[in-house]
Amino acid sequence: MRYAKTEQGRAETRARQHDLSRSARNLLFILHPSREGGQWVALVQGASAADLERLLALGLIAPQPDQMPVPVPVPVAAGATLQQALQARSHSELYELLTVQARPRLGLIKGYKMVLDIERCGDAESLRALALRFVDAVRTARGDAAAGEIGRLLGAGR
Repeated sequence: MRYAKTEQGRAETRARQHDLSRSARNLLFILHPSREGGQWVALVQGASAADLERLLALGLIAPQPDQMPVPVPVPVAAGATLQQALQARSHSELYELLTVQARPRLGLIKGYKMVLDIERCGDAESLRALALRFVDAVRTARGDAAAGEIGRLLGAGR
């Protein structure tokens, strides 16, 4: 089964309202529907199926269909800059796209740190600013072509 953070789960990563164990909190931070719940549990040192069940019982995560959504570029004027393309994206669109792309584009450790930064963004403007940093981080890690691909996923440069 695949799981995704609920709005309550995203709020929990910022506010820390529940008394979660370190392994459960780390699991909540990295959990994403790109992998099955058991695979995420295996990646978090000290995590168990009980941690996953607790997150589910608290409503911090919810089951998701096995199909991962494919980021769909938002229609933006031809030749739009990255900033213009980001303005056309909602908070939830940016959140989903950046979260899905962070680990594959930046690697496990840097990707994990980026996901933590994504979780801390409370509004669309802060997420747009982070998206610009993300494109720069991808450029540094993988080159101009990879950064251009992320820009196109965000809707820029068509």
